[in-house]
Amino acid sequence: MENFKDSYSIANIGEKEKETIKKCEEIMKEETGKNFVMIAWEKATK
Repeated sequence: MENFKDSYSIANIGEKEKETIKKCEEIMKEETGKNFVMIAWEKATK
């Protein structure tokens, strides 16, 4: 089984992705009443 740390890293995101994540966080807050923080991971390239 591969190690998660070796397989994924925190994603490099652009402004569009950042805005989309913020929208998702706002929707989650509106619909659940809870604050969620989304973290973007991306598969490491070898």
